[in-house]
Amino acid sequence: MHLTLLGATGPTGQQVLTQALKAGHTITALVRDPAKLPQRSDQRVTVVTGDATRTDDLKRALDGSAAIISALGAGKDFKSDLAGRAARALLPAAEATGVTRVVVLSALGSGRTEPYIAALPKLVIKLLMSKLFADKAVADGLIRASALDWTLVYPAILTNGPHTGRYRAVDKPTRKVGDRISRADVADLLLHAAESQEWSHRDAVLLTR
Repeated sequence: MHLTLLGATGPTGQQVLTQALKAGHTITALVRDPAKLPQRSDQRVTVVTGDATRTDDLKRALDGSAAIISALGAGKDFKSDLAGRAARALLPAAEATGVTRVVVLSALGSGRTEPYIAALPKLVIKLLMSKLFADKAVADGLIRASALDWTLVYPAILTNGPHTGRYRAVDKPTRKVGDRISRADVADLLLHAAESQEWSHRDAVLLTR
């Protein structure tokens, strides 16, 4: 399966790329700086230099792909509007190229998932990340309202722990969630969702077992 990966140089994107190659997929990685991509010389990886908030760059990166995985992150920029700008650029690019399957990494506590987040991370979001999460909510809404075959993935607190597979995903959790989950396990779900229709048109809230 050929996948387009956004955010490939980030910590979660790197996990997605590593696991995708191990699973036998080929990847087009849209990156601003190819020098930051460790797999840039791998023959299974096509590197497209560009910006994930530019429709024309996304069109080039989507050519020939079966699905898109977005692991874009704002890093330490708590006022970032990257998610919204990327979503606005992605919709026309996907329409133009005919790539409809898209799996997007969001964050638990944004938009309609706000009621699911536990008290402490909710307070942190309110005090430090309100603009970031408001932008993520806008992006998620754009994706949901589109004609795309979407999945939105919602982890609470990301760690750099190992790939364990000891997690589960639900549409609507029955408890407040403040679970820590490794980026490697998040990548596992992102890749699974792109490979199958199990999470088509669904939110996936990640829980530790």
